[in-house]
Amino acid sequence: MAQMARVKTQQTHDFPALRGIQGGRACYTIMCPLRLIPKLFHYDDSGLPPEERAQRAVNPGRIPEITDYLTQNSDNYILPAITASLDQEAEFVPTGEELVPLVGMLRIPQEARLLINDGQHRRAAIERAVTKKRELGHDSIPVLLFIDEGLKRSQQMFADLNRHAIRPSTSLNTFFDKRDSASTLARCVMQEVPCFRELTEVEKSSLPLKSRKLFTLSAIKNANWRFLEKRKRDMASGPEHTQCIAFWLGVCQVMPDWQHALDNTSLPMRLRQGSIHAHGVFLQALAVSCASLRYEAPDYDPDWYANRLQPLADENWQRSNPEWEGRCLQNGRISKSHTSVELLASYLKQRLGIPLSDGQRQLEDMFLT
Repeated sequence: MAQMARVKTQQTHDFPALRGIQGGRACYTIMCPLRLIPKLFHYDDSGLPPEERAQRAVNPGRIPEITDYLTQNSDNYILPAITASLDQEAEFVPTGEELVPLVGMLRIPQEARLLINDGQHRRAAIERAVTKKRELGHDSIPVLLFIDEGLKRSQQMFADLNRHAIRPSTSLNTFFDKRDSASTLARCVMQEVPCFRELTEVEKSSLPLKSRKLFTLSAIKNANWRFLEKRKRDMASGPEHTQCIAFWLGVCQVMPDWQHALDNTSLPMRLRQGSIHAHGVFLQALAVSCASLRYEAPDYDPDWYANRLQPLADENWQRSNPEWEGRCLQNGRISKSHTSVELLASYLKQRLGIPLSDGQRQLEDMFLT
């Protein structure tokens, strides 16, 4: 009896897909459930040397942050598309009869290897997030698929994907971010303190030479957090918002130059060029030096802070003042380093009669020797 040949049907993962062309090559966009991402998509082994992989090495420190973002905002998050390559051809079955079919079913062989070109940190975070919060597995993420043409092509894809990537400035992120407690506080302080409201740049984290602004929103954000002695993921309460607003309102009262800058549009540029109190390093140092004052201050009393900070009203903030060289100036240029912040803070503490910490005392002794 003749033995009939058996045709083995190839097992596939089937996804509704859009077909397109980029650079003369077919590409496909699918929506993939998050629960399948760890099973379907791989990324290069970080242990390989750069010449043998098509991605940057995975940074484990980035993964918990993305994981927390997903799990803490499971009803209101956004994930950009993952870009990946298939190591073999996939079958695209059009659903319509258009001359150039764009919509159909993409059938990916189950044994195919899908290598991530962009999004390996998202993949790792998705895997952790779905484990912690299983309902996330039913959500989807867009995936852009190309047919793999070898390591050289994959490496070029990575370079092209990141060629024009520019991160938004810290100030603009602070202005837009409604989730981050430090950003919320920075916007609140900026709106409530007239000097900041009129003189703060919200789109850039460094000021152009001819800018009519004195401060950046990112500098205010950092200074607030130093004043409250907060760590990165801490939250700020309503009373702490009130403390910060009162503090900066009091500071403005003893900074006549800031007040004058509100009325003179050319003054901010001159202040930044000729003084130190129109720079982020000063805001941070002042916040560090005055952090302990919030335990003495009334709940909301800008005048109390203004009286307490009165010695600063007569300070010589000009760069030509030799006190600043080596503290926050290096060869006449503003220094933003941690050491500069601490050295300037210790000087301000001494002017205000606030005791130095042990670390500041040691740093001050080293500076004076």
